[in-house]
Amino acid sequence: MPYSKVTGIVTRYVDYKENDRILSLLTLERGRIDANARGCRRPKSPLLPAAQPFVYGEFELYVSKDRATVNQASIQESFFPLREDAERFAAASSAMQLAHEASQEEEKNTDLFYLLYYMLTFLSYGEAAPQDLFLCYLSKYLDVIGYRPVLTSCIQCGRDLRSEPEVFYSISACGAVCPSCSTGAWAVSKTSLEAIRRMILLDFRDMDRVKISDRFRGELFRILSGQVEHFFDYGTKALAYYTDFLKQIRLIENKTQTNGENLL
Repeated sequence: MPYSKVTGIVTRYVDYKENDRILSLLTLERGRIDANARGCRRPKSPLLPAAQPFVYGEFELYVSKDRATVNQASIQESFFPLREDAERFAAASSAMQLAHEASQEEEKNTDLFYLLYYMLTFLSYGEAAPQDLFLCYLSKYLDVIGYRPVLTSCIQCGRDLRSEPEVFYSISACGAVCPSCSTGAWAVSKTSLEAIRRMILLDFRDMDRVKISDRFRGELFRILSGQVEHFFDYGTKALAYYTDFLKQIRLIENKTQTNGENLL
């Protein structure tokens, strides 16, 4: 049928011609769809509010010769609060970029759609710390796209690690390893591995329940971001929205501490 309706999230847009945009929609029904929103950049265009990143809603499409055009759009959520908090916006931008890159044209991935939807929802309206939500997102993201880390047994020899006093993690192998197989791996806490396991198993609707202590956030981020960067060419660029923000915050904090010491 030339006409269809899909539920989608705008993950990217590219300005096209004088007044058009090509929207990338991560849809519930059909995976990623790239569609032309004709004339949407005109000030009075009814499509202009919907032709923005993060917008979630229902899109009516017309397909002709394998090209999709947005006829109408009904916005259900714009996640506007993201734009009022720099950290939440940065985390949302990285999450959306990762989802966009992993989605395939016309290939349905319900879990990826809901993972992004709930991530944007909790970043916009939830109380959980953005850092914790992002760590949960990365854990579940790896699982959803087929790279679930092995966490309770050695990925090399199969030894049960739950009773081992010391465990290691290998980015290249995508999992925990025992001391005998630890060449090229680094020592990690069993608490961090258990946190990843629990976050993977958590329902999307419960992501905002995650609370991680400062003691383990750095280690978890090293494991999860390292895994994304290792397996995907787009990983470093997608993560940069959030990692660059965190670097700037640390730089500001360090400067503040230094200035404070000079005043004493």
